[in-house]
Amino acid sequence: METGISFETFSFAFAVLSLVFCIIFCCFRASKASVVTLALKTTSSIFFILCAVFAIYQTGASMFGLMILVGLVFGLIGDIILDIKVMYPEQGNEYFIFGTCSFMIGHFFYFASALIYNIDVLPNNILWNILASLGAAIVVTAIILLSSKKMGMDFGKMKWLVAAYSVVLTFMTAFSISIAIFSPIFWIFAVGMIVFLLSDLVLSMQYFGGRAEKVWIYVNHILYYLAQILLAVSILFLVG
Repeated sequence: METGISFETFSFAFAVLSLVFCIIFCCFRASKASVVTLALKTTSSIFFILCAVFAIYQTGASMFGLMILVGLVFGLIGDIILDIKVMYPEQGNEYFIFGTCSFMIGHFFYFASALIYNIDVLPNNILWNILASLGAAIVVTAIILLSSKKMGMDFGKMKWLVAAYSVVLTFMTAFSISIAIFSPIFWIFAVGMIVFLLSDLVLSMQYFGGRAEKVWIYVNHILYYLAQILLAVSILFLVG
């Protein structure tokens, strides 16, 4: 009788560790951004990557899983860059640009994974899903830009980068939901993208709305790591 621990168990264990280290990171980060907080944040991100790695070991290599893994790696890179931004505010714009671009590249790979799933499970809905999601993303982004001042946010020189990222993230969220409507098991991926969107809305309030309360550090990062964990764990449910 086999008594070994499965790769699936390791995957869930690393998901829990990622969230635990996220909370530890927030406790330190609420006081000050430092080399220690950067190390804790990087460790937390490495754990959600390991969550995906062991999920791939469990389910077998697939393009869906590999695309998510690459997306998570770009998320880790973005994590590091954005925390350096806080450590060195005098170069904040440069770090914000590179960090945001890293996340945008990551979303491209998440889109590739969702598209692969869409092609396999719902081939007749691909064009409709993409067009409807893109339309929703453009409308939502336009509303955000037009109402930003009323919401107390000033994007300044980052306005068009924020707009581009908003289109990408909102598109991914809408596209994921459009798939999940017809294939309910995909909701684990779609919820991950919804939580990702909520995390970045909180981050926008911090960066561009002057919300400096420490509680938002916890809210932003816990939502973000939950999102990445859900995307990593989705490999276990959607492959095979």
